[in-house]
Amino acid sequence: MSDVLLKSIYVIIIMIINRKINKRKVTRRPGDIFYFNKTFVECHRGMNRLVFQNTLESFKRAIDYNLETIETDVWLTKDNVPVLHHGYGEKGEVFGYYDRPGNVTTLTWDELSTYRSVNGSLKMAKLSDAMKLTKNKIFMNLELKDPRVDLVFPYITKLIEEHDFFDQISLSSFNHAYYYKIREYNKKNNRNLVFGFIYGKNASNFFDFTKTGSSMNIYWREASKKVCDKAHQNGMAVLTWFDMKEEENEAIFNYLIENGVDIICSNEPLLARKYINYYNYKKR
Repeated sequence: MSDVLLKSIYVIIIMIINRKINKRKVTRRPGDIFYFNKTFVECHRGMNRLVFQNTLESFKRAIDYNLETIETDVWLTKDNVPVLHHGYGEKGEVFGYYDRPGNVTTLTWDELSTYRSVNGSLKMAKLSDAMKLTKNKIFMNLELKDPRVDLVFPYITKLIEEHDFFDQISLSSFNHAYYYKIREYNKKNNRNLVFGFIYGKNASNFFDFTKTGSSMNIYWREASKKVCDKAHQNGMAVLTWFDMKEEENEAIFNYLIENGVDIICSNEPLLARKYINYYNYKKR
């Protein structure tokens, strides 16, 4: 074997080893949110202020900025394909987001794939494609919007299994019936899928602090220190969310960090991360 060939093989082997050693790792795992000693930033529907929400392009931008977590919304199409879309109502209305009327639950994926975003030409994303894009790159929080719990849940877990996504995903919903499906699934399959109980505004009287190993996803104004402390005492993390058009600023971020919020689901994730870094620097 010639020296040139041997050198070429050697270079290729070194490149492969180096690639494996330097392979980017997910910066947050499900268990991390229960350490209560770090505030994470979550991109609400991807980088929605820069790129149209819930699209692969908005997720790519989050990855490019080396952010920690993406929040996105999931519905099931007529032909049972999990897709990422916020939607209106009980069927996932697309008008206002995309260029034609219709409902996710009454359209097939082939039909929905012809729709384009209202402020550009971007396509709706399939969950499977988002998993391929984000694998080993960024954590994902799936908000399950579709109310058909028994129908939807097996398709979500099937994709999690196929893509071996257990270490970089959490599930959340306003429909708390999903929690019981997850608990049953975890017990049966010896898994640790995490569920976030999402609450609407002014819902503090309904907060349930008893679901250890899950998170409370609440409107930011209700994340008092008392609420955060009580959640942590019961083994629950606290995630806060904002309205899409609501102003976010350093004073708000400081309030949330001081009160012990674990995850800030932000429409301004770069600003939030910048302030968190500054806050941590001041505390040294």
